[in-house]
Amino acid sequence: MNIFRKVFLSFLGLTALTLLITLGLARWSFDQGFLNFVAGLEQQRLSLLGEKLSGIYARDHNWQRVVDSGLERYLTADPLRQGGRPPNLSQPSPLMPPGPRQGGRPPHLRDHQSDAPPTALFDAHDNWISGVKPKPDAKEVLNHAIYLRGEKVGELRSWLDAIPERSLASSFSMQQRYASLAIGLLCLLLASVASFLLARRLTAPVNDVLQGVERLSRGNYDVKLDTLSNDELGTLMRNLNGLSHILNANRSAKNRWFADISHELRTPLTILIGELDALEAGIRPFGAEQVASLKHEAMLLHRLVDDLYQLSMSDVGGLKYHFNQVDISESVDNICAAMNAKAQQKDLRISTNIPTKPIYCLADPQRLEQLFINLLNNAILYTDAGGEIVLSLTYRADKVIFEINDTLPGVPLGDCDKLFDPLYRQNPSRNRAAPGAGLGLTICKNIVTAHQGKINASPSSLGGLCIRVELETAKK
Repeated sequence: MNIFRKVFLSFLGLTALTLLITLGLARWSFDQGFLNFVAGLEQQRLSLLGEKLSGIYARDHNWQRVVDSGLERYLTADPLRQGGRPPNLSQPSPLMPPGPRQGGRPPHLRDHQSDAPPTALFDAHDNWISGVKPKPDAKEVLNHAIYLRGEKVGELRSWLDAIPERSLASSFSMQQRYASLAIGLLCLLLASVASFLLARRLTAPVNDVLQGVERLSRGNYDVKLDTLSNDELGTLMRNLNGLSHILNANRSAKNRWFADISHELRTPLTILIGELDALEAGIRPFGAEQVASLKHEAMLLHRLVDDLYQLSMSDVGGLKYHFNQVDISESVDNICAAMNAKAQQKDLRISTNIPTKPIYCLADPQRLEQLFINLLNNAILYTDAGGEIVLSLTYRADKVIFEINDTLPGVPLGDCDKLFDPLYRQNPSRNRAAPGAGLGLTICKNIVTAHQGKINASPSSLGGLCIRVELETAKK
């Protein structure tokens, strides 16, 4: 069963249950109120009848006349005259349907008994005198005492629970029952339509999400869902759109990664194969110059493969870190001394601004040395000859800040964050003037992240690039 049917049946079931309870309570309330209404009407009828019978008893001082003529003779009478006294005959029961009168005589006994509640007359000693025989199992009995000069002389009793089925009260009750049933069915039909429309509206975003997920599972990452709603479904759609964007970007990065890797590997291999073919064909003589050229290209391949290995290990967390207290100022001094000869070969000058006081941080000495070597080597490779590289180390509160600035060429601010992407270079033609593979800064970022630090790039005040690294100091 899909979610639309579940929501539709849930709304419909809840509405039907609420409607059933409401109609049941309404019916129970109607039955209770209607019974009181019937009792009130019957009480009024017995009161009028009691006044008539009291007058008869006042003349005869006994109930013999009622016994001879029967109580049924007094159960029907003309309606009350407006503004006058009650007629000589008793008021008819409000429960009796109106009918024609023949010659002013009361209706036949059978007609009355078929429409009015059974009524009987008892004397002051609770003895039955006339009317319907007493019912010992009756539950709804209405009593009306008859008094003469303050003395009880009789009592009228009506059995409401024995109202005939074809009486006006029963007909009205049955009519209300059918009306309630019809209203319930109509409300259920309207509830079905409303539940259908509401369920379709509520499940429409869910269907969009399902279709979006299905497209993502098939590899179609170009998913854009409507995110106008501010509820949980709207948040889910926005997250799904974000996931689609990330997957699409990752797929593009993966394709670019394979293209860049193949390019980086193919270029030195092509040169190696060309050199070997020339040597094999005798075009070039085999000598020290050819060996140096072959070794240079082989070293490029070695560095590229080693960088790829280091990058893959850092991405999957395969690099082992052993954290100890390291004097970062001493480490930077040693690296500058080691890399100074390489910088001089390119006619570059390295300047340092490092405190003489030891600055300790919690780090892996080997990985920290690898970080500084990669940063300094990157500055040497991409700085024009005759330029300058400035290294500075400062201490602020609980952080150690390392900066390396170089001179031209510079990097636009919008491209600075891209420098940490694998194989990224500003020159799309992949100019091999700089022999790097474009993986050094990516490895540096992974090392800094493993040390819970921060690394970022920005244009340098010297005209080139500024790399800034923040590491936490060691806790004393």
